[in-house]
Amino acid sequence: AEIIEEEVLPGPSITSDADLIQDFRKRSGTVYHPVSTCRMGPDAARAVVDPRLKVHGIQALRVIDASIFPDNITGNTNAAAIMTGWKGAELVLEDQK
Repeated sequence: AEIIEEEVLPGPSITSDADLIQDFRKRSGTVYHPVSTCRMGPDAARAVVDPRLKVHGIQALRVIDASIFPDNITGNTNAAAIMTGWKGAELVLEDQK
């Protein structure tokens, strides 16, 4: 108590778990890991690419990166992005047969 004089963040106005979560969401960011901007899914109204990573409604165009993730992941995106590239390459090769 001798070292800490007052709480700065999140501050005394935070009085519940809901307040804490709202404050955290307001002050946090993705740190430049753009994911889920071209979501994958079977429904063209809710997703950009289908499960084979093809852009809905456009022939010969795929998106093969972290932007296809349906939701943000809770950890570093590097390993997941590498595996997405690996699987995407397999899909491209399969379709070339």
